[in-house]
Amino acid sequence: MIPGHEKTISCLKFCPSNPSLLATASVDGEFCIWDVDSPGDPKLHSINFANFVLSFDWDPTGKEQVVVSTRQSNVYLWDPRKNAGNANLKSMLLWSNSNEANPARALVLRWHPSEPKLVAAGNSDGSIRLYDMSTQTLTKIPPIEKGVAVADMQWDPLSDVYMLVASTSGIVKLLDVTSKEAVRSFDKEGVGIEAISWVQWAPGNFMTCNGRTGVLKVWNVSQPQPIKHLRVGATGMHMFSLVPGGDRAVCSFLDGSVSLYHLRKNQREFLSKPGHTETVFGCSFCPSDSNIVATSSYDSTIKIWHTQTMELLKTLTGQSGVIYCMSWSDDGLFLASTSIKGSVFVWDVENGDALTKLSHHDDACYCVDWNVLGQRLLVSTSGDCTACVFSSQDGNIHRRYRFPDAMYGCEWHPTRANWFVAGCADARAYVMDISEIGSAAVKYQLTGHSMRVFYTAWSPLVPGALATGSDDKTIRIWHVDDEGDGDQDSGTGNGRHCSSRDIDFDLDSSNAVRKDAIKTESNCLNGHQSYVRPVVWHSEIPFLLLSGSWDGTIRLWDCREEGKAANMFTGEGHIADVYGLAFHPKKPFSICTTSRDTTVRFWKITGANEQLLYHAMKELSLGSGLGAGVPKIEVGDSGAAKLYGKESKALERLALKNLGRDSGGAELAGVMEQLFAFFGGDEGVDEFWTGALLCLGVGSGSPRHQQGGMFAGPGMPDPGSLKHILHKTESVKYMTAEAQNLE
Repeated sequence: MIPGHEKTISCLKFCPSNPSLLATASVDGEFCIWDVDSPGDPKLHSINFANFVLSFDWDPTGKEQVVVSTRQSNVYLWDPRKNAGNANLKSMLLWSNSNEANPARALVLRWHPSEPKLVAAGNSDGSIRLYDMSTQTLTKIPPIEKGVAVADMQWDPLSDVYMLVASTSGIVKLLDVTSKEAVRSFDKEGVGIEAISWVQWAPGNFMTCNGRTGVLKVWNVSQPQPIKHLRVGATGMHMFSLVPGGDRAVCSFLDGSVSLYHLRKNQREFLSKPGHTETVFGCSFCPSDSNIVATSSYDSTIKIWHTQTMELLKTLTGQSGVIYCMSWSDDGLFLASTSIKGSVFVWDVENGDALTKLSHHDDACYCVDWNVLGQRLLVSTSGDCTACVFSSQDGNIHRRYRFPDAMYGCEWHPTRANWFVAGCADARAYVMDISEIGSAAVKYQLTGHSMRVFYTAWSPLVPGALATGSDDKTIRIWHVDDEGDGDQDSGTGNGRHCSSRDIDFDLDSSNAVRKDAIKTESNCLNGHQSYVRPVVWHSEIPFLLLSGSWDGTIRLWDCREEGKAANMFTGEGHIADVYGLAFHPKKPFSICTTSRDTTVRFWKITGANEQLLYHAMKELSLGSGLGAGVPKIEVGDSGAAKLYGKESKALERLALKNLGRDSGGAELAGVMEQLFAFFGGDEGVDEFWTGALLCLGVGSGSPRHQQGGMFAGPGMPDPGSLKHILHKTESVKYMTAEAQNLE
């Protein structure tokens, strides 16, 4: 993995004469050439074209130079040996369409493989420009379909003058560039065309793909209809490329998967697992199943994953725009999500249906949180400067507040059902009480950050402890008065329902916040080098806080320390902004993160948990590791980490109930399995316990198989259905024989 670009990569291509060289370009204009075989820094050359790079192509003669087109309708010739760093772009300009009344952008560049003086450009208006480097002349060829952009084009490898051109609407023509005429037209593809390529081993044959079906169509220039259909995938395709010198095609699909397909054998040889194709913003574990996690993305989808098998279980589609945030109902049956379009959807996850589609906001909706203390209300925040409290059953708004600026992260209080906190672009966070009216609804205004507050998080363990993450690169820890033991239900005071545009209280008005509600005292944690995004309290260790940032790192903080001293650990696995961070209370030492690098990554917190696990396994009890009383966060305290959460206490009760020194093997193995899972067992531990329970004659009664839920054990074998255990060498022999039979 090469950590290189700050922004989305728009195109990439290996050098045809040197397979070690890879060129990549991004939407911010940065263009890089990498030596992928270099043991050191792989970056050889870079330049910035100061605009979105649309396309490029390598010199086919072996010279390590490229032609590059940008969104400014300019086409450049870049030789990194002559023009490196911040070179003068004007000196590299081949031609520009920017002076035209409606400038056409060069979407596709193709350097002629046998006539290197010729470069062709397929444009956004459907026209083709042919540039002769020897004479520095530019020829315009009329579009194959007026006003419809060129999707792809390829020079005929057996001719100096023929070129295949495909439009985005699905028209394909074979052009003679000298006469500027089409010598052959082919049947139109109603679903459009994404890519086109000549078949190297079959002269006159070419292939096309589209974004609606996972089918490669094979054509011959002698007839207008396709001669063969190859189903290579189950979803539409982004692109395909024929492996040089071979008979295989590499295909990329809309679901994020990539496959290698053997064209002669009509057989798929490899298929990666599907995933998100754009920035992954949110991640959230299903409360009722610690193996199920949901992720939301810029690609307008929500995906449900099984963490043990890393399999995609379901994709939720239908909510348009970027999907920023998700929140599960406490029973794990429903999921609420927000989008850049201002909508909030409530999904039936098992059926994949959107039960409720709400449009309570006039701008992007950044966050939503489900009130689990009653299951009746949700709160959402938006760029329209409002926060809405509404019913999960009928969508009716119970409270609507206007704030001084755009609103971002929000979260309900873990024990007070009427309280929620929300971060604001005015650099403050607000704690609201929906049972009060007027200024009394503002319990606290937290003032201390210097830039917008993007994330907020209540501690599930320490009463009144609250964390906020900001664009000022800091995290602040606040302590507010909880005023008692908490509410019993999520009532709303007078129970009034208001219309979607009524305002219950306007905090943007003068003197809206009482002076006694303004709180400024906090503990500031710093160490991130860019905007702070997710902040999450640990569910077992009171002083432990986790965070992610635009600097690409995740950090663990000891909130008993101040400033940079609080930074316990910095993880650098992501190569771009970290947007999501989550874990399940049943597995509090196994962390999931999401990022602009489009990946979902899993981490294990090590250190204190290993010592706790050692003592737990030795004593068959968590007793020595459990904390007593109400936990506090006191600056300067250096005591050992203790467990205060609900799950550790439940696990201890299970151990006391089922275990004694004379307990049977099944009870012992069952409790030990849960201990390992709780402390973040390494990969393979699950299979180890399956084997152990089988050896003890225990079937599907294993605690792991009693979790249930709508996705209970997908892809996981039921121990009760297995007859015996195979050694890995026997498994290899069996699978090899199966593969030979298929071959």
